[in-house]
Amino acid sequence: MANVVDFKAAQKQAKSAAAPAKTRFEALDILRGLFLIGMLLANNAGDWGHIYAPFDHAEWHGFTMTDMVFPGFMVCVGMSMSLSLGRRMATGGKAQMAVHALRRAAILVGIGLFLNLLPHFDFAHWRFPGVLQRIGVCYAIATGLLLLHSHQDADGKLIVHGRALAAWGAGLLIAYGVLLRYAPVPGFGANHFDAVMSWPAYVDRMVFGLDHIWSGGKTYDPEGILSTFPAVFNILAGLLVGMLIKAKTPAKAVGQVMWIGLILTVLGLALDPVFPIIKKMWTPSFALLTSGIAFLMLSALMLVMDRLGHKKWAMPIRVFGMNAILAYVFAWLLSVALDVTGVYRATTTWLLGVIGDPYAMSLAFAVLVLIVCWLFVLPFYLKRIFLKV
Repeated sequence: MANVVDFKAAQKQAKSAAAPAKTRFEALDILRGLFLIGMLLANNAGDWGHIYAPFDHAEWHGFTMTDMVFPGFMVCVGMSMSLSLGRRMATGGKAQMAVHALRRAAILVGIGLFLNLLPHFDFAHWRFPGVLQRIGVCYAIATGLLLLHSHQDADGKLIVHGRALAAWGAGLLIAYGVLLRYAPVPGFGANHFDAVMSWPAYVDRMVFGLDHIWSGGKTYDPEGILSTFPAVFNILAGLLVGMLIKAKTPAKAVGQVMWIGLILTVLGLALDPVFPIIKKMWTPSFALLTSGIAFLMLSALMLVMDRLGHKKWAMPIRVFGMNAILAYVFAWLLSVALDVTGVYRATTTWLLGVIGDPYAMSLAFAVLVLIVCWLFVLPFYLKRIFLKV
């Protein structure tokens, strides 16, 4: 199966003054915004010992609402790639697209590494993996696979070989699953899905060392090396579904996106007994489940916004969705500033005195941080300034 992107049509749409209002895939902006909101609420608890279960990660096996956020955002990255294919190729071809992908990946990794140094610049315990690092690396890998399995025909159309990309996505999950279940980890044996004896934990300790992985565990990193490869599946899934939506239009693709989401969700749940759903290892079942849920959410948004035409309600979420990286980086810097200045402790102490319940206080603080971040990003949205790396 091949998917066709018309370069000339994409170029004309990009130059048209009315194009942004008519052609922007707004449901994707809202989905991205929802996932970012989830990230900010999860990352800014007022009391890490008192968090409502849906706003916390699963301790290990299983999943919560918060566990769906990051992999869902990765799906959005893939869909965004599908929307920019024609424009990227029309302005410079495959070479330009490769340069852009490497540049973007390097910037994301660089920002992530810098944020991990804050606030003390403790190079001896500098965490190397991270959320932005994973996005950058997975984006670069997915772009490389796209360039490998596509070509430009004589009429200026990009021919993307969807079956090859789908095979890569499935192959990554199968290979990772076989490694986890059947390949013996040195010193521990095979079939381990824990934080110490599993392949991802072992590789992270061997490559990075204990001083350069996640401080919350010290035996593994949730964004480590091996678990990066199944995460590429989320981007490839988003890319393929994005091309489907672009070919059919969002209003007409609602049903197909819903069925794809349902199939992936059921498949992920069905595989749980064999490959446990574990976010911190990004197991094959987790990759399938999270991609499926992202598509189910997207199909609901497409139904409401593209088929029924109800879009005005989503403006507050769109503010985040159209400037996700800017909001994420600002939230991180704000969190560091609140901590080093003592404002974090003073605010949470005051909130606890007013609210009384530590769980409610913890969520209230996260909501306050969310509001501050929204107010920061709002002027950029109103002035149509969007950070793109």
